[in-house]
Amino acid sequence: MKNLKILSMIALLLTAFSLQAQQRVNLKPNSQKYTVKGTSTLHDWHMTSEEAKGFITVEVSDNGTPRFVGSDVTLVAESLKSGKKGMDKNAYKALNTDDYPNIQFKLNNCTMESATKGKATASLTIAGFSRDVTFDIEVESTGSAYTIKGSADFRLTDFKVDPPTALMGTIKTGDDVTIEFNATFQN
Repeated sequence: MKNLKILSMIALLLTAFSLQAQQRVNLKPNSQKYTVKGTSTLHDWHMTSEEAKGFITVEVSDNGTPRFVGSDVTLVAESLKSGKKGMDKNAYKALNTDDYPNIQFKLNNCTMESATKGKATASLTIAGFSRDVTFDIEVESTGSAYTIKGSADFRLTDFKVDPPTALMGTIKTGDDVTIEFNATFQN
């Protein structure tokens, strides 16, 4: 009976340590930027937003390397702005924002090559369609804050989004886009 109590205490301590080592850290308002870049037959373009909500779940190893074990970030698609109302309107129509107002990033796996560089594979949902996308990431940690920069290339048609057109099809958006982000998570 005494051995059972000791084993129970050890299990409780290990569980408590595990819970302390894993931390959920929220996305810090006013400390984030998301950019979508692409091309068209007329000129290159980009749209930016600074308005997402979400969190990361992180464990820190003994050597200081963060291990990201979860994340969920949601961006309102119509918060992406190009500075040109007509382009924004065409983009929102292509993204079908009336039916699918959000773009969502849910972490599946993150492999850190070092304490500052890694690859994050996430389920990215755009216009109601989800697909796994791998982002190259850079991490800077200071105290309890994590600033994560990342980028990934993909095609709009990978998400069943027809590249927008304008002026009766004479201006066409390219299928290839790049998404970049720079976001700080801190409680």
